[in-house]
Amino acid sequence: MTSILAALGYALAVQSAAATSSHHHAVDGATFDYVVVGGGTSGLVVANRLTENRRNTVLVIERGYFDDKPEAIIPWYSNAVDTSVLVSPRSAPNPKLNNSTHSVTVAAVVGGATVVNGMGCDRGSKADYDAWEELGNHGWGWNGMLPYFKKSTNFTPPSPDVVDRWNITWNPSVYGKGPVQLHISNFQYPDIDTIWGGFRQQPGVRFPPGSSSGFGPGAYWSANTIDARDMTRSTARSAYYDPVNKTRSNLRLVIGQTATKLIFDRGKTLRAKGVRIISGLDGKARNVYARREVILAAGAVMTPHLLQVSGIGPASVLKAAGIKVVKDLPSVGANFQDHATVVLWFNLSTPSFPNPDSMSNNAAYNATVWEEYFNNRTGPVAAANSNSIIYYSLSQVLSPSAAVSIASRLLAQDARQYLPAIYSTNSALLRGFKAQRAILAQRFKTNTSSYTAQPLRGNGQSPSPLLKPLSRGSVTLNLTHPESLPVVQYNTFMNPIDEELAVAVVRRSRRYWASPALQKLGPTERQPGAEYQTDSQILDYLKANPFALFASLAHPSGTCAMMPEKLGGCVASDLRVYGVEGLSVVDASVIPLISGTSLQATVYAIAEKAADIIKARG
Repeated sequence: MTSILAALGYALAVQSAAATSSHHHAVDGATFDYVVVGGGTSGLVVANRLTENRRNTVLVIERGYFDDKPEAIIPWYSNAVDTSVLVSPRSAPNPKLNNSTHSVTVAAVVGGATVVNGMGCDRGSKADYDAWEELGNHGWGWNGMLPYFKKSTNFTPPSPDVVDRWNITWNPSVYGKGPVQLHISNFQYPDIDTIWGGFRQQPGVRFPPGSSSGFGPGAYWSANTIDARDMTRSTARSAYYDPVNKTRSNLRLVIGQTATKLIFDRGKTLRAKGVRIISGLDGKARNVYARREVILAAGAVMTPHLLQVSGIGPASVLKAAGIKVVKDLPSVGANFQDHATVVLWFNLSTPSFPNPDSMSNNAAYNATVWEEYFNNRTGPVAAANSNSIIYYSLSQVLSPSAAVSIASRLLAQDARQYLPAIYSTNSALLRGFKAQRAILAQRFKTNTSSYTAQPLRGNGQSPSPLLKPLSRGSVTLNLTHPESLPVVQYNTFMNPIDEELAVAVVRRSRRYWASPALQKLGPTERQPGAEYQTDSQILDYLKANPFALFASLAHPSGTCAMMPEKLGGCVASDLRVYGVEGLSVVDASVIPLISGTSLQATVYAIAEKAADIIKARG
């Protein structure tokens, strides 16, 4: 194994200190047109697009380093998470999950989450993005986002014989010739035939071409971020940074540098003018400055933290932490959303060979497939997590009448009972949630938006994310050590309807596995187990077993929401922070209402659109 990887030419060691310290001394006190905080998904996109104009100088600040290990390059490794490139604070105790705590996934690496995620790159439904526009963000609906979905991506289909063998479909009109490479692998496990047989037996399920056309509920062939030219992981680094690194002297990236505080000019108006950074190498603090804008791209956990530690956020939290209030903005860190995920497991008595478990339980096969990848860039090592997925609307999880009933009960709730305390003291935040709630209630009654999904690999693992959460969490300062990692509160199941629907999702997954087509695999439910039948039995099991219910699918969003200020927004539709000049946010924290799929494609498109918005300001 080691010799194979060495022969592939991949570095097997973390970057040396010499490599990481090449630029940080030189930027001390320097001024750039734009300073971007975060060298991940959105930060590298925006930096690339702004430096297309040679007159624009851009500095990108990244707390992590370059990662050239096999885990960052070979698609197969997307089946696990490389924790060596993460900052992983523990969450606050989750009250509705027996006060359990959870690891919070925050990437700290050049390329951000695109280096460590599961490589899924689906888009949400048209209705998901139209909801953003309904919340007051003109130009951010599906029609406004589609050009940027296309601009960011390039899809390479499988070989013609594979397309025919598996009846693989896609919609070429929704892709462009962008830098992010998407691909459906030529390798598929034989039991994928059976998986699709089960898809076809689900009542009312549609089969649109491809998962990127905005159709929402349906069964799809789903592309991964694979570069088909060499069957490696396509990341924000490989797509947006590496191709221009040596040719754009106006683009600078410093690594191993943590942004600790924003620097403001308090003249007639409040304006962000720079960033204080601390080196992970020598521990020294340095200041860098921006002529035009400071652009925050640190993600939905670290962006609100940086704002709060700089004095922008809810005044009550800042004062409690001993932070001087620069701008009272209660929306910073509120509206936190993620995709909690129910996971069922089935033992399969008669799986085909090979299957997704063969590499771990058959040493001879494992050695063979690594050699195959080394020699030909084919086989399971060249494939990512899954290409087969089915999305369900709430009506398909329950029934049309039951979905209507859920929507009615949602609208009848006293929202304040099921939201963090700050919503009771801030009328704008409460109005914003009620506006979101009205949209969700409407979506629940239709088949235009997905409530859950099943991405299936061909073994007995059956995860189902809860794509439209009603509960809202928060990201706030650690009150005793405000400059340390933030406090993340998921508040999973804070709204009891989320609990009820999680049980319904378990039942929906069971119905799929009871399909006649699946019986050739001999499935027997292992988790939770057939003995868990009543709603209370299922719910108690989920709450007590962290492997059966993930509080997070590493899809954090919403903590600097793009909404009107009167609805508790943090940034306007032009992405500028309310009340502060020269300060923008361009990452997943601006998402006002989480989309019903993985967030990678959405964040790429947000960043592409953000770059055009910022360039238009001149």
